[in-house]
Amino acid sequence: MEVIQRNGRNTYVPALRDAPAQVVEVETNWRELPTAPISAPMPYSGHVDRAKGFSIATGPLAGVVGFIVLLIGISAFGVPLLSVGALLLALAGFAMTWLIAYGLHTFVSADGALFLHTIYAWGYLRREQSERFQRYGLHNSGQGSNPTLTERDRGGQS
Repeated sequence: MEVIQRNGRNTYVPALRDAPAQVVEVETNWRELPTAPISAPMPYSGHVDRAKGFSIATGPLAGVVGFIVLLIGISAFGVPLLSVGALLLALAGFAMTWLIAYGLHTFVSADGALFLHTIYAWGYLRREQSERFQRYGLHNSGQGSNPTLTERDRGGQS
């Protein structure tokens, strides 16, 4: 049996030697995960084109919002026109608009749909794994037996 060494320590984890003492019922109705969304391939488009399109659509909008925030700061709060405060207001309006647009664009685009699909699939698998551990009695809540490795299982000779 080959034992993998990493950073000077043994990373071999053996299978459980003792089967659980309980009977485990196997569900017959398997739930399939939905297939991942696929963006339609476009022959002359790529990530660079998407980024340019986002910049073309968002830049003027963020600029106008930054200018409006600057005007509100000057008229409502008496911020001097040529000051660092006015510059920070304009940049804050621009940046907040850009960040909100980026978040919406990311989660609405095909890449965002794939990202959300992956996050939800991980959650589904995490819930399925915890349910399986509860059925096998391998969880740490004290209701089942928590298997421990013996010295032999850790790679020692006994």
